[in-house]
Amino acid sequence: MILYFDTFITETPLHKKAPPKDDVRDKHDIYRMPSKIEIAKYSLASYSIFSWSNVYIKYELEDTSLTLEFDNFIKELFPEVIIEHERSDSQSDYQNSLATLKKLNDPWIFYSPNNDHPLLISQKTDTEYIKRLVDKAEQWRALFPFVSIIYSHFEEYINAPYPNSANHRFFGKDMVLLHEDDEVIICLKKHGDFNSVQIVHIDLFSHWFTSSDLSASVVRRAEDLHQVEVKNHILIIPKKRLCAHFDGYEHMQGTANEILQDTSPVLFIPPGFFDKKIKIAYGYSQRKNGYTNINPGTKKYSFRNSTTGTDLKLSLAEIPLFWKDRIKEIDINPHANHQLLNKMARVHFAKQKYPWSVFSRGLNGKNFIFQIKRGLRFIRDEFITKQGILQK
Repeated sequence: MILYFDTFITETPLHKKAPPKDDVRDKHDIYRMPSKIEIAKYSLASYSIFSWSNVYIKYELEDTSLTLEFDNFIKELFPEVIIEHERSDSQSDYQNSLATLKKLNDPWIFYSPNNDHPLLISQKTDTEYIKRLVDKAEQWRALFPFVSIIYSHFEEYINAPYPNSANHRFFGKDMVLLHEDDEVIICLKKHGDFNSVQIVHIDLFSHWFTSSDLSASVVRRAEDLHQVEVKNHILIIPKKRLCAHFDGYEHMQGTANEILQDTSPVLFIPPGFFDKKIKIAYGYSQRKNGYTNINPGTKKYSFRNSTTGTDLKLSLAEIPLFWKDRIKEIDINPHANHQLLNKMARVHFAKQKYPWSVFSRGLNGKNFIFQIKRGLRFIRDEFITKQGILQK
């Protein structure tokens, strides 16, 4: 599989947005927003734990004075990397990339036009899991020409294929569930999926960027392919989290499909990451300053309570794999009940899998209103659907 990273790194947002209603980055130092180049480095470092057949990186920096330093960082991670100092923003740019990708002689492409979806797998065996996903995708390629594997937005995709799930009504109406086992959900998306968080077969990549005339359009990523038609696209949806969006689900706050920060918060870069001096305090009920605090048994995150809150709700076994050679110290509470903490980590993951449920959100006044609104939305959508069927 080829890692294809193609992005423009800038501190200037493409669109001016109102600040999130629940801006947790202002509530605790560890969650402060890093620079975009730090986030890009963090993501690339996470990708370095996988054995890619080739690495092809195209990028531009708003601050070009950082180009040499960024190149050196990349080459340290990927000594055989192909680097081009121009991001793709047109059909012809992507066609040039396609020509390079074809020469690399590997049909599967980890397509990464975003710089902020780090790979959060925690075990060496998880890299074998990714390879099994590609094997499954190859099998479905014998039946359908367009196949891809989703690698991020876990909470959304894991729910989308099921007609009775919340996210199906917002995102998965053209999905048909074809197969499910312990490792994956496989569905057919009748009108294609253009989210730029996919491992794509080169035939799909080629169809995206060559099947229509896009010469008059700005094409920065797959979401810009408004004129392209993809019929009967097979999506492989992993049941394990692979990557996550650094900004989490801030963009969904206040919507009928919002995911709370307390369920799936934004990501952060642990202090000491780039110096290989990460310090972890695990299983303590009181925060330890100067450490990344991890305690799945704690009710609140540190952005809710800076004294007893935790930064992550993971078990020790779930610490990201790409952190491990950058950790200087792990201070484990000698009185920690590891059986209980592992159980609580599983409970927290279950809440992330079903982030709109009462189980995940709790039932206070605000969440009660949220559930009522969602119920009314469901009734309305069901009525509209039935009316449409009757009219036909």
